[in-house]
Amino acid sequence: MKKGHNYNILDLGSSKLRFSIFDDKSIQQYSEIKPLFNQNLYLNSNEQIVYLIKNAEKKISSHVQDIVLMFDTYHLISVDLSLSKNLDESSELKKVYNSLLLELNQIINSNYSKYKIIHTILSKCTIDDVVYANFPEKINKVKNIKIEFKLICFPQKEINFIKENFNKNNLNITHYYCSSYLKTLFYLEKMNHNNISFLEIGLKKSLLLNYENNKLKSIYTVPIGGYHISNDISKIFKIDFSEAEKIKKLFNKSDTEFSYDSKQSNNNSILNKILSKNIQIDLLKKVILYRVQEIIDMIFEKSNSTNKDYNDNKLFLIGEGSLLFNNNTFHLNDKFEFKSINFCSLSDVEICEAGLKYLHNHQLPVISNKKRGIFEKFFNLLGK
Repeated sequence: MKKGHNYNILDLGSSKLRFSIFDDKSIQQYSEIKPLFNQNLYLNSNEQIVYLIKNAEKKISSHVQDIVLMFDTYHLISVDLSLSKNLDESSELKKVYNSLLLELNQIINSNYSKYKIIHTILSKCTIDDVVYANFPEKINKVKNIKIEFKLICFPQKEINFIKENFNKNNLNITHYYCSSYLKTLFYLEKMNHNNISFLEIGLKKSLLLNYENNKLKSIYTVPIGGYHISNDISKIFKIDFSEAEKIKKLFNKSDTEFSYDSKQSNNNSILNKILSKNIQIDLLKKVILYRVQEIIDMIFEKSNSTNKDYNDNKLFLIGEGSLLFNNNTFHLNDKFEFKSINFCSLSDVEICEAGLKYLHNHQLPVISNKKRGIFEKFFNLLGK
């Protein structure tokens, strides 16, 4: 790595842009957040991105060109594949592994041609009848190998659209990452639990990520999020969407009980602000409750189609849309019986740090060759 090299991490969220620059020692040099108010994320974030980049260049007195991009999409898919090789004689592990990755890429290109691999996750590796949870770096030779992969893939159409818009502003995206996946990895390092589920409620989508023994087992998305709560408030009470959004966010720092039984809030300051707008408190709380219930029902019923048992799982609610759960009490119809339900959050800077940490620590092994051959190109592709 060249001396003075910077890492430029941009999290393209639904409601805000987070941009941080770290030096080659992972020390933060610059950080700024820009709210997003437009509905079409990719079309309308260009101006804000250019603003962040130009402002950063002034502050650090250096040109910003290469970007590590974190974002989520409702249209992501996950693919589970198991590949194996039985050899006549022992061969170098990394070469065999390379050939499996090449085969993996060919399978995705043939069967999921409209998608790009964003993350290649090694779920389990069996070498000569010995099972490894991670890639065994110290093993040199192998005769029989079987590897189980989990892939997170984004639509190639979305990737191309984003890439073209960044290129127009002379910005080069070096890595594409799934923001929710990286954030949950960051959380996992701070937790000591075997079975954990994370529900991220975003603007127009929600994601559920299930982990067992710190390994991602499944990821699901539904096209519904915090936007739909605000939209319900706007339609039912016949007020502007922006006003409905403000009313919803009043509850982010409140201590309010949401129940199917009529119960008054104990937070008088919240009550006074809402009553001054001639809005029925009980009806408002039920509008929020019903939509929250729908989000949870939709995503867990989708995941439950695989007969997933959550009885031993701890559920953590994350993301901007989950702020409603921070201090408030929701009496929901819980069909899934989680062991516990908690709220947790990362700061804006920590979200960018999650991208930096993954960049440093979660790359697949790459063989160094003097000439840039097909396998090296392939590793670089999957390492993004």
